[in-house]
Amino acid sequence: MTFGDTLFAQDNMKNHSLKISFDNDFLNFRGDGTDRYFTNGLRIDYFFKKEKTRFPSSLLLKISNDKNLYSWSVAQYMFTPSRIDIADIQYGDRPYAGALVAIHSLKSFDYTNKLKISSEIFIGVMGPMSLAEETQIWVHSLIHYTRPKGWANQVPNDIIINYNIGLEKEMIYLPGKLLFSTNIETFNGTLYNAMGAGFMMKVGRINNCFVKDNAKNTMLNHKTQFYVFMKPSVRVILSNALLQGGFITKTHKDYKGYILNKDQIERLNVFAEAGAAYEHPKFDLAITQKMRTSDFKEGNAIEVGSISINFKL
Repeated sequence: MTFGDTLFAQDNMKNHSLKISFDNDFLNFRGDGTDRYFTNGLRIDYFFKKEKTRFPSSLLLKISNDKNLYSWSVAQYMFTPSRIDIADIQYGDRPYAGALVAIHSLKSFDYTNKLKISSEIFIGVMGPMSLAEETQIWVHSLIHYTRPKGWANQVPNDIIINYNIGLEKEMIYLPGKLLFSTNIETFNGTLYNAMGAGFMMKVGRINNCFVKDNAKNTMLNHKTQFYVFMKPSVRVILSNALLQGGFITKTHKDYKGYILNKDQIERLNVFAEAGAAYEHPKFDLAITQKMRTSDFKEGNAIEVGSISINFKL
């Protein structure tokens, strides 16, 4: 999982839409799937526009009145070590961990300066309260796959409160053919603390999300879009509670579970995403292959496949 993936997701959402995103390490489109480290992620987003801003929406970053798209979401993520058929703690490997969160977010556009700021608030739980153990065992029983045996050692229960910000700016646009943008991102809270930068390039039959929808531009826009994209980035990692345990765990030394210490964390991570997207007036579909370098020392790189579909209501 790469926290904050949706900070730079598709941007042609309608006033109301429902998006379902599914990430899994077995969805490896090169045919080399595994079941280690990141194992599954499911996120459901409901996007909408609104005129009046009240708490907690007032906590999100609105930079103009050009276009502001809010969302409420729920997501569950789960992680395992290299071997799920071993009940004992696998020292030096990634801990079992799960997170269950509610998310409130805003994508705010400034067409004059060709900017988009995405902000999101995560509130939830990690540890046994996330129900990651029950979910993985249930799914594996349905597909008759190896039963995971080590969840008794998972990262302990804790509270998640995180505030994530992404800024994206258009740099190059070749009408209907190419869009190149740069981005910076920050993650702050009890779950994940990091900062990073990168770029995104889309090539194909494409509209410009940094231009206002008006009569002139609508005539130039494609009704449907199909393009390939890539998004590499680099992050500096300050802390990751799904590896190191959360705030409560740090203050109570008698916790039950296995966590890594700060010296076992990789402080510099490289991320890369590549995929293809089809956008239609009624729905969007995107298929993505994601890679990141290991987030702990002595670990291996992680590859995850992702499928997302957005229904425009």
